[in-house]
Amino acid sequence: MKKLKYKSAPAVSILDTCFHISGHTNITNIPTMSFTFKGNAKVDLYPAGIIYVINSSVVCLAFAGNSDPQDFAVFGNTQQRKLEVVYDVAGERIGFAPNPQCHYSVV
Repeated sequence: MKKLKYKSAPAVSILDTCFHISGHTNITNIPTMSFTFKGNAKVDLYPAGIIYVINSSVVCLAFAGNSDPQDFAVFGNTQQRKLEVVYDVAGERIGFAPNPQCHYSVV
């Protein structure tokens, strides 16, 4: 985001990668990101799943660090915006698909 000329902002709680967006009228340059799960299942995130809006002048990447590799990570509601999540309990699988009915915007 720094390459896109957004200046760093102080951390907000557990979100440690934040940016000032004052002076930017349209936040459209957001890096693409995806999660890759076991079995090479890849989930591309929409911008709404990458950016968490703090207020009208600050946004943060919607990811929190984890200092212990043995701890679990959370694929949370922010990342799941605009995704349909399907649980196959019997088959011990989970699936993700785009949800065209969701109209959530980032800013």
